[in-house]
Formats: sequence, structure tokens, C-alpha cells
Amino acid sequence: MTPFIETTLIAAREIADVLQYGWRSEFAEHGDVGAGGDRTAGIDTLAERIYIEKLSGFGKIDSEEAGIVGEGEATIVIDPIDGSDNAISGLPYFGSSIALERRGRVEEAVVVNLANGDCFYKTDAELMHGKIGSERFEPVVRRGHTTVGIFEKAYANPEFAMALLKRKQKFRSPGAVALSLAYAHYVSFVIFAGPRRRYDFAAALWMCEGLEMIVEDELLIVAKDRDTASNLHRLAQGEKD
Repeated sequence: MTPFIETTLIAAREIADVLQYGWRSEFAEHGDVGAGGDRTAGIDTLAERIYIEKLSGFGKIDSEEAGIVGEGEATIVIDPIDGSDNAISGLPYFGSSIALERRGRVEEAVVVNLANGDCFYKTDAELMHGKIGSERFEPVVRRGHTTVGIFEKAYANPEFAMALLKRKQKFRSPGAVALSLAYAHYVSFVIFAGPRRRYDFAAALWMCEGLEMIVEDELLIVAKDRDTASNLHRLAQGEKD
């Protein structure tokens, strides 16, 4: 585990510890529009402050809320709370996405699920999965015989969603795309249909290396095999099997 990843996980544990003390009304209070285009909630500000304090020594920060903070050769791309609406609504599927970039390339990345403690980190050498606060991490291994996929923003793409349902393809739309991509090695597929922001995708999409990916302007399909990815792409285009 590198110093950057270790420090990121320490920051994530600090955030998780704060949230475990119980929900506070200020976590849901919204302020100004952040760099990513959404209004910043109190829980975003809390997480962002902790990540900036812990990680600013590794490079300049590019955060979804504050934008560029500090300076340095490396850039740390942060979505402090991925799925903040879930967090505010009490739905246990939200986390953080952090990527360390050098010369425009992601070299280290962390995605954590602050609701259940799942942690994923990736370097050029390995993709690992463990728990917040644990020293035990294991290599991520693709799961076979999975029956459920993830379709983020399915509500905004009803025709595509209906095409999947007609094929009796089970899917969920949990509302935190970085987390969903981090789980891509486990589920049948991950689909995202809509505009993409780098804060949501920098870390997690890099974790999908080795999987089949179809990347278009407003469509992303990640699957374990080429046939599944191609079939999903045809459905997205309105074609029949």
C-alpha cells in the first residue's frame, strides 16, 4: 500500500467515524453551487475539508465542490461524497472517489463506500478490496454467475430500461456511479447513460481496466465479456437481439 493510498484511507476512516456518531441536520444543508455544477451539501463540505487536510501534501486538489486548491505536480481528483442525495435521504449507498493523476494519467485511486465500509484501491500493480480501518486487503476477483447489473440514471432512460426488462435482465439503479463502477468486477454489468464528470469517473473507471468497456459521449457500458457489452450496446441503440 502506497503512502497516498494509506493516507486516503485514514481520511476516509475519519469521515466514517464522524458519520457513525449520528446524522446532524447541517449535513443536509445546501450552500453554493460547487465546481461540479451541483449545490454543495454540508456532508460534501465535511468530507472535502478532511480530504484536503490529509492529501494536500501529495499535490494540488481538484475537488467537485471547491475546484482547484493548492499546487503541485500531481493532481488529486476528488468527489468527496459520491451519492450525497442517498446520504441525505438515509439510503446506505454513498462514498468517496479519489484519484491521483500525473501528466494526465491516473496512477493511484481509491473508492470507498462510507455506508458499509467497503474500500477499493488500485495502483499499476494491483486492484484490492478491503474494509475501512482494516489492514487486510485482498485482490479483486471477478465473480462468475452473477445475475444483477447496475444501470445508473435508468430513470432518465426509460426505453433502454424497458428493453432490459423485456429481456428479463435484472438491474439496480442505486445512485452513486463511482461506487457502482468500483463493484463492476462483481456484478453482471454497469451502465451509465448521461453526461460524465471527471470527479465521478477518474478513479473508478480506471479500476475497470481489464473489463469490456464501450465508451461514447453519453453512454458507458462496462461488462465482464465482449458479448454482454455488445448486446447491451445494441439495446441502447434500440436494436433487437
